[in-house]
Amino acid sequence: MNLPPAKPTSTPPPDRPLKSFWKSIAILLLLAVTIFAILGYLGGITMLEKTLTSLVMPIGLVWVGLIPLTYLLLLSRQKILGFLSLGCLLAITLGGNQFVSNYLAYSLEAPFSQIDIAQIPTLDAVIVLGGGTSSTYNNRVQLGMAGDRVATAARLYHSGQVKKIICTGSQSFRASPEDLHPREEAKLILTEFGIPASAVILLEGENTSQEMNSLKSWIPEHINSPQPRVGLITSAWHLNRALRLAKSQGLEFEPIPSNFISGPVNPSPHWVIPSGDNLATTGRIVKEYLAAIVSR
Repeated sequence: MNLPPAKPTSTPPPDRPLKSFWKSIAILLLLAVTIFAILGYLGGITMLEKTLTSLVMPIGLVWVGLIPLTYLLLLSRQKILGFLSLGCLLAITLGGNQFVSNYLAYSLEAPFSQIDIAQIPTLDAVIVLGGGTSSTYNNRVQLGMAGDRVATAARLYHSGQVKKIICTGSQSFRASPEDLHPREEAKLILTEFGIPASAVILLEGENTSQEMNSLKSWIPEHINSPQPRVGLITSAWHLNRALRLAKSQGLEFEPIPSNFISGPVNPSPHWVIPSGDNLATTGRIVKEYLAAIVSR
């Protein structure tokens, strides 16, 4: 009986997805080197150093790592993990992009960008919402990122535009008795700016809603005027929300913006490479929009 000849054993084909992956990595590295060379030529050594620094920051490293990971997952047809990785890559790229974060911040700050602090008429009082100060480990009080809130109040007082400053803000947990509430921190700094302690009033409130509730009770009892003129100082990107919450309590305030975080976009590696600062800005603005959706 004649048996059919055995088929020759064939070697398995090479792992094409993996081979294509390393080929793509080589192309990306070549592209990166080319981009760095162009940056060094056009922007000088300073721009090149900023770019390299951005890439070795935690967000930069995650972003760089997600690019080949996403490509490899999609190339190997692991669709669920691939699209999940792609979603993370897009979220970090867009959320940490300087153009995107600046545009989002400007969308909330634009209505108040033309307000001239020097032209604000005389007010019965001005409110400084908490959040512009912080304390160090040695209990030293300092202005924080939103410290322009406190500085704006001091400017208004020294220019004679206001005689009373209302500082709000409480924290639910205090690390020690020396750990001051935000309202106490603001008062301490204001007095160091030469404002009499008797001109600073302190009100409680762990969030903006509670602060407005405290103001609703205090203003009618302490400002003897049928139509009291009270200014509200907070970060420009937070001012819409604060005014909305004030209105829900039947309060009308003169908007006084401070601490603008949008502005001209200067040449930067963060036109492309995401940064932690831009992610933080995007997070703040998204939080404001979410609060508007749930009426908080």
